[in-house]
Amino acid sequence: MEILGHSQIAVTMNVYTHVSEETQREALGHMDRLLKRRRKTD
Repeated sequence: MEILGHSQIAVTMNVYTHVSEETQREALGHMDRLLKRRRKTD
């Protein structure tokens, strides 16, 4: 919070929690595509 210059911890948490959730969703999307592709070749 201090290093980033945010006045409140809530600002920092809102920014980085969102990034984390977005990253998780992206990773799950990649896994879903890989698993679907693998099923088609089995």
